[in-house]
Amino acid sequence: MRHIVIALALLVGLVGLAAPVWADQHATVVRTLAEQGDAKAQFALGTMYRDGQGVDRDYAEALSWWVKAAEQGVVDAQYALGNAYSGGTGIARDNVLAYMWYDIAAAQTGAGWLSAIAGTNRDVLVARMTPADLAKAKRLAAEWMAKHGK
Repeated sequence: MRHIVIALALLVGLVGLAAPVWADQHATVVRTLAEQGDAKAQFALGTMYRDGQGVDRDYAEALSWWVKAAEQGVVDAQYALGNAYSGGTGIARDNVLAYMWYDIAAAQTGAGWLSAIAGTNRDVLVARMTPADLAKAKRLAAEWMAKHGK
C-alpha cells in the first residue's frame, strides 16, 4: 500500500511540474487562433492575460484582445470590458465606457443570463453617473450597435 501512495505522490508531482508546460502550449495555440481572427480565442487570450495563465499578467493586453473579440460580437468580451471599466481593473475607471459595454452585452438577446447580468450591472452604474455622462454612454452604445448591425 505504501508503494502505491508513493507512486501516486510522484505522479501528482510530475503532473504539477508539467502544468506550466501545458499552459504555455495552450497559450501558443490560443494566440495563433486569436491572431487569425478567431473571436472566441481572442476573448480567451484576453482572459489568459488578465489571469496570467500561460502568459505574463498584462491588463493592457487583456483589454486589447477583449476589444477585438467584443467588436466581433462576443458577449463575454463585452461583459468583461464592462467589468474592467466599472472596477478600474488594469485601466482607469470609466463609468461611461462601462455603461456602454454593459449595454451592448445586455442587448445580445441570445446570450441568456450573461446579458441579464450585464443589464443589471449597467443599471447599477446609473447611480454613479451624471446625466451628461449617462447620455454620452447611451449615445456611444447606440452608435456601436448601429455600426455593428445590432
